[in-house]
Amino acid sequence: MGEWSTVYGPVPSWRLGFSLGIDPLKPPKTCTFDCIYCQLGKTVKKVSKPEDVYPHVSTRKILKDLEKTLKKVDLKNVDYLTFSGTGEPTLNPNLGEVVDEVKRLINDKPIAILTNSSLLDRETVRRSLKKMDLVVAKLDAPNQKLFKKINRPSNGITLTSIIKGLKSLRKEYSGRLAIQIMFVKSTMGEKLNTEKEVVEGLTRIIEKVSPDEVYINIPTRPPSENHVTIPENQEIEKISKMFGERLNWIKVVSRMATSKTWKKMEKKVLEDLEKRIMETLKRRPCNLKDLTEIFGVPEKTLSLHLNSLVEKGKILALKYQGLTYYKLANL
Repeated sequence: MGEWSTVYGPVPSWRLGFSLGIDPLKPPKTCTFDCIYCQLGKTVKKVSKPEDVYPHVSTRKILKDLEKTLKKVDLKNVDYLTFSGTGEPTLNPNLGEVVDEVKRLINDKPIAILTNSSLLDRETVRRSLKKMDLVVAKLDAPNQKLFKKINRPSNGITLTSIIKGLKSLRKEYSGRLAIQIMFVKSTMGEKLNTEKEVVEGLTRIIEKVSPDEVYINIPTRPPSENHVTIPENQEIEKISKMFGERLNWIKVVSRMATSKTWKKMEKKVLEDLEKRIMETLKRRPCNLKDLTEIFGVPEKTLSLHLNSLVEKGKILALKYQGLTYYKLANL
């Protein structure tokens, strides 16, 4: 396995265009939540605060990885640098320092963060977030019972503390604040957050927080719990309409409404990466470790692209001394 990198992408994001990711946590998944819908699977290290995470990923490590990536990635093709990855990014206490240093390398590119909102009641965390251009904060439930059922938080984290933190951030923060809600259903017959009274409860909280935008999301990748399913299109349309009517001064963006654009972007990223792989293999055969280090893309993602190119007959997979090497089919 190649050296682990804190920087990945660019990847297509339905919210942010083309996003270059920065993961300030080291795998495995470390989080204050264990959400039933998480595409990363179950939380391996479930913690309550940054002090529970050790060792922290250093600012130096992140900057080294970013500098390496920027030699291969043209920032003209990137819309945002986004702090997100293998858990809750605000668990890294160096976050504010990292943002300051990253800004020196990226000129005027905007910086975003995807946070689960669990640590926003901490002044030190809000101080770090105030350095960013966009904060996308999670809010999936309007009451503690449903919050515990959907997000399964660590001990001591309550919905009350999250709402308090969101309100404080809104008062102190001059950038764009978006609230993101993941709407889910269950095959087990459990009532989750698509019920009318739940949506109404969410709108009341959002009205008090007064963000700039609301993102209505659905799980598009395999969830942590296999009973979790995607709501019907009509349900999401009804929810979007309810948000639009009750929060008409706030921009409401639905995952369903942007799905066609997002699929086009995803296709473009696929084509661009495969083109770059082909250009690299023109010069020499490479194994998976080589390509991971060259592109800074997770092995799992690269394997999918390599298998696709093999199936298309564009490259060959050859075994040599226990490793699989890839080369152009016509070389």
